[in-house]
Amino acid sequence: MKNSVPQAASLLLEKLMLLVHIRPLPAGSGGETPPPAPGYYDTSCFKRGDLLEVPRTLFIHFGIYLGENRVAHMMPDILPSITGDRRQIQQVVTNKRLILGVIARTASIRVDTVEDFAYGGSILVNHMDRLFENQVLGSEEAARRAEKLVGATAYSLLWNNCEHFVTYCRYGAPVSFQTDKFCETVKMIIRDQRSVLASVLVGLASIVCLAVADMHEENKAAANGCGKIRSGAQNGAALLALMEKTGYSMVQQNGQRKFGGPPPGWEGPPPPRGCEVFVGKIPRDMYEDELVPVFERAGKIYELRLMMEFSGENRGYAFVMYTTKEEAQLAIKILNNYEIRPGKFIGVCVSLDNCRLFIGAIPKDKKKEEILNEMKKVTEGVVDVIVYPNATDKTKNRGFAFVEYESHRAAAMARRRLIPGTFQPWGHTIQVDWADPEKVVDEETMQRVKVLYVRNLMISTTEDKIKAEFNKFKPGVVERVKKLRDYAFVHFFHREDAVAAMSIMNGKCIDGASIEVTLAKPVNKESSWKQHFNGQISPGSENLLGFPDKEDGAQKSLGKPASLAVRLNGQHSPGPPEVERSTYPIFPGIKLTPISMYSLKLSHFSSAVMHLDYFCHKNSWAPPEYCLYSTTSQDGKILLVYKVLISSIADDSQSYFMPEKLCTTVEDAKELAAQFTLLHLAPEQAYITLLSLNAAWWDSKANCTPYLV
Repeated sequence: MKNSVPQAASLLLEKLMLLVHIRPLPAGSGGETPPPAPGYYDTSCFKRGDLLEVPRTLFIHFGIYLGENRVAHMMPDILPSITGDRRQIQQVVTNKRLILGVIARTASIRVDTVEDFAYGGSILVNHMDRLFENQVLGSEEAARRAEKLVGATAYSLLWNNCEHFVTYCRYGAPVSFQTDKFCETVKMIIRDQRSVLASVLVGLASIVCLAVADMHEENKAAANGCGKIRSGAQNGAALLALMEKTGYSMVQQNGQRKFGGPPPGWEGPPPPRGCEVFVGKIPRDMYEDELVPVFERAGKIYELRLMMEFSGENRGYAFVMYTTKEEAQLAIKILNNYEIRPGKFIGVCVSLDNCRLFIGAIPKDKKKEEILNEMKKVTEGVVDVIVYPNATDKTKNRGFAFVEYESHRAAAMARRRLIPGTFQPWGHTIQVDWADPEKVVDEETMQRVKVLYVRNLMISTTEDKIKAEFNKFKPGVVERVKKLRDYAFVHFFHREDAVAAMSIMNGKCIDGASIEVTLAKPVNKESSWKQHFNGQISPGSENLLGFPDKEDGAQKSLGKPASLAVRLNGQHSPGPPEVERSTYPIFPGIKLTPISMYSLKLSHFSSAVMHLDYFCHKNSWAPPEYCLYSTTSQDGKILLVYKVLISSIADDSQSYFMPEKLCTTVEDAKELAAQFTLLHLAPEQAYITLLSLNAAWWDSKANCTPYLV
């Protein structure tokens, strides 16, 4: 059995720290010390959501005040793991229950009176707020989070204690400054050569406990028919050993554990953009001591950020920043789809910081300057605001905007600040979410693009008009034009003509509208992974989608939907775009929780009908109304089409939407109408909808019967 000094020290510390949790017994008594009598503390100065601290001999105990003399706090407790009797569990935790809870790594988040919580100690209120400037959540949100977590939970003295619980509730990220301080102290002790003898003695004193713990874990693993399971003490010791070996620091904050950043001896600014990779599909019980050696194969790691759950497990993904772009590209090449454990394959792709927020439900009469000034009043680091004009009235906006910030951190702080309900510009409740990061296409691919994306066209402008305008500077250079609502794709025979037309036509007026012209961005068909991190999809219609051609119904584009990556569970995976549609058994006793469909993510919806309903709700519009119409074909078939009416927008734009094709079934007609409406109201929403639909279904719709309107 191999045991390092850090492992021994960590385990011994954990055993010794049991003593600091024990409440002292009064002289001559054989029972537990009773808590102070009710009314001992003046709770009138406490507010719901306050963070309460009770300093004790060797540590600080934390809780969240819920009002009415009630405090939610985490206590090590063995009882929740052996009984479901709430009356028993709710009784005051005895020393025996507490000690066994620490050993078994189980705890309960419980609600007690202030007297039971503080146990006669002095109470500090919101003392940590000064350490989390601009990160304090609303008091009601903090209390709501605490109430939601009440019940049995995992426990770790270092990685999941009462301090992690309260910082998650009040500041949105599980952090323990006591743990950080301890880790730094242990590193100093181990590095101090004068303490070598003491370290050896510590190792000898704890080796028996360590052997017993290992035997217990091995027996438990054997009984479960699985491999060896690392204990919490072994995890902590492994991380301490990694820090000692590499010299890197490690700190957990804001829901992530950061290894390095910068590495030892680093001088100068951080590596430039493009040096970071996103890693997905990481086993939940895998940590830095296993990940770092794997990713060091590609080059020197500047920083590794592992996303962590409140329970102490990782969240299945991480970000690794290298010192150069070449190292990051090598990591993608050699580690994407790498078998990190038997049968467990990770995904690795380039990661780019998202610095853009989506702001919805903005009054449509507000100009760019007004929106920019309003955002600068309440958030810091605003660089620019992107506002798109209304398709039918160019003097108005579309009801949403994108705000660009100087850094990802500035955007994250702004998103927290702009939580709906806490900020109401112009008397309106706005919607705030991450914008989808701008699509990054390699330079080699862009050098082959010969299609222009044209935005801000008038609804009345025809494809023939656009083609004629772009042919003016050099007749016959345009191959074809595809227009949808107020944007279009202009295809050229030769790339050099497309580039020349872009420089000439950008900013020109067509039918009274000033147009924007850029090179269209192809979807990277060879990319096996695309990251989607808490994103709201931004207008992505400049990507080359496949739309049915008027003449032959065939799809003519550089990228067919069948070859595009589909977004599943917040990530992109290769292969045909098919949303997972499976059934699972409901086992006896399984807990079912009522939920609103509008609280789900877009990846939970597999139809355009549901996407459209979700989109209308997010923009505070009335639900879409579907009116069914029919006609008879020449061979006697009944053909169907739906007209979609959204009453909330009927006053300032097109009042209804109806596709130009008839279907033979009601389901297909409704789905086609919803897709058509999304393409006109929100091209960015339609983009994701088309990707997440089955490609075979979408291809089959090319055979729907067209009709004249």
